[in-house]
Amino acid sequence: MSRHKQDTPSQRGYTLPELLIGMALSLLVIAAAMSAYGTSMQTWSAMAAADAVHANARVALRNIREQTHIAGASYLKPNSNSDGKFTVELSPGQDSEQTAVAGVNGTKNIESLTLGHWSALDTSDCQGNTGTSHTSVRNDYKLNTNKELSCKDLNLTNSTYQALAEGVEDFQLRYAEANPSTQTIQWKTANQVTDMTLVLAIEVCLRVASIHTVHNTKPNSQLKGCQDEALPADGRMRRTFKRVVALRNRDGVMP
Repeated sequence: MSRHKQDTPSQRGYTLPELLIGMALSLLVIAAAMSAYGTSMQTWSAMAAADAVHANARVALRNIREQTHIAGASYLKPNSNSDGKFTVELSPGQDSEQTAVAGVNGTKNIESLTLGHWSALDTSDCQGNTGTSHTSVRNDYKLNTNKELSCKDLNLTNSTYQALAEGVEDFQLRYAEANPSTQTIQWKTANQVTDMTLVLAIEVCLRVASIHTVHNTKPNSQLKGCQDEALPADGRMRRTFKRVVALRNRDGVMP
């Protein structure tokens, strides 16, 4: 009598339906993982683009703010009398031939801002150069054709415009001009200002875009540009930054 070997559970294989179900579940897990990875990559790209946009805006606005704060500042200068004794006097606030604040109103590539200060007060210009031999530094800011905010010292020999921040699509300025007789302040464009020596503050507006597209970025209808325009819907991250910078050395303009 022959003995038949009985199958045990450990010796049994998977049936075809079980294999198909297992493969389907595995594919679902892989698809979910790939979807989560794609979403996380898009989120990371959006965060990186937003960080770059804010970083460019910070660099540009900080540079303008620092130069605005010292625009038209006076400084103490020693003078030697004929008797050999030294006296100290206060310099004039600005060069009569080169005002501390000047501007040009126009399209985004024409709009410009010029801020001046005595080189004896600070030899650094907007690019960080300190080699000027002129009595004053005159920093001029404007957009170039590469969507970069650029600047240069107008008094520095052989100076050329250098980029400060990239991705800047628009650069607009307004000036707070005081009227001492009526005790009022009115915001004006450069061509509307009657006397730049009466300007107490400058409003700077930058519209900055990311360099690369972010595909999950959708335009927000509530966000507007510097001229209240709708933002383009091309997949780039965009933000509009407005800052008001006071001219510290204009205290006393209003009686």
